[in-house]
Amino acid sequence: MLKKISFIALSMLFLQGCQEPPVVAEQKALAVSTLTVSEPVESQYRIFNGQVEAAENTPLSFRVEGELKSVLVNTGHTVKKGQLLAELDASKFEQKQRDASVQYALASKQLERGRELFSKKMISKAEFDELNANQRLTKVALDSANARLNYTRLTAPFDGMVSSTTKESFEAVSPGEAVLSLYQNNKVYINIPVSDNVIAMINPEENNTAYQPMAQFGSDKHAFPVRYFKHNSELEPQTQTYRVWFEMSQQTPAILPGTSVALRVNMAEAGLSTLQGYQLPMIALQAGNRKGQFFVWKQRDGLAHKVELGVEQVNNQGVIASSGVEFGDVLITSSLRKLREGMPTSTVQPRTAIMGSAQ
Repeated sequence: MLKKISFIALSMLFLQGCQEPPVVAEQKALAVSTLTVSEPVESQYRIFNGQVEAAENTPLSFRVEGELKSVLVNTGHTVKKGQLLAELDASKFEQKQRDASVQYALASKQLERGRELFSKKMISKAEFDELNANQRLTKVALDSANARLNYTRLTAPFDGMVSSTTKESFEAVSPGEAVLSLYQNNKVYINIPVSDNVIAMINPEENNTAYQPMAQFGSDKHAFPVRYFKHNSELEPQTQTYRVWFEMSQQTPAILPGTSVALRVNMAEAGLSTLQGYQLPMIALQAGNRKGQFFVWKQRDGLAHKVELGVEQVNNQGVIASSGVEFGDVLITSSLRKLREGMPTSTVQPRTAIMGSAQ
């Protein structure tokens, strides 16, 4: 019986060994369109996109706590320096001021009487000094009460426009808590995000700060000269950019905060390096998770590879890329969402990237 079982087991092993190994199906290549990156373009002109922001936007707050009696302005109102903007319920501050005034008047009379008595040697020097000190203390208390009463009125520190109001009448406010914000509406500030390559070129001591680039606002075709104002040196984590500000005088009609700006810069006249990069169409780009982050898919040996792209400028023909691609690279321009790293691809419509100006 054991011999029979052994014979059957050996027979099964023999049959398994004779079977062919399973065939693994090859992954079918994805048919895609491609383009070949052409030679880099160079231009002394660059277009930077940005936004108008409120000039010297200043949050205003009370220096004492209390209940808002009234807010006298709304967003968009034009105000003059010294104009009353909001006020607190001043009843308790008025009472404290009256009490302090009475105490000061009493201490002053006592000091006057004490001075007369001291001159007649009817009180000691120590008693007179005590009266004098008491009068000074009540004067300090009165000055403090007057100041705190004055702090219940919020006035405009400069001519400007109300950009926002964050509190309403009868709300409780704390010292330093913003009630409204005011900005200088006689100026226009322009906020431009730039890459690390651009920020590295900016040196106000060496660059031609007298040069004025031209700015276009919104859909208006008229361009205005603007002046360099300042820049920061800290990278913003969300956008991975730095900030450069320009300024100009306000126009009529007014250019409002939030308006889009296209800033045209002659890099040579500004004392900056000219732009050099690769002109790529938008169809070759895939957006990343961060604002301003882009990727391209390169085709190498029939396989797709994802590479992050450094975009220096967006223009009418697409973008100017300063890093991530080189002359002769083959980029995939179709079915980008279907691609995966290392996926086989086959080209059905090859072409060359558009040669064009970087303007």
